[in-house]
Amino acid sequence: MDTHATQEQQATQVWLGLVLLTLGSAWLGETLASVGVTAALVALIVGIKGFLVIRHYMGLAEPGSRLRQVMRLYFVVVPVLILLAGVAAG
Repeated sequence: MDTHATQEQQATQVWLGLVLLTLGSAWLGETLASVGVTAALVALIVGIKGFLVIRHYMGLAEPGSRLRQVMRLYFVVVPVLILLAGVAAG
């Protein structure tokens, strides 16, 4: 099996997943769900998208990378802030 083709297929699948998550976020923003539920779902989507981008597009798959640690922390802190904003608004 050609590893280059496999990597391209994986990158395409991850990209499609990111697009679906983005469209899901847009749809979620248009629904009449409560602020708390919306904030929780948006925070989850942001975290998932962040981890996918870090792993597949930033080349930070190695566990020892300091930049990877910083980026992972970022994608934990931002969803927590989204949750706090949702709680404060709701």
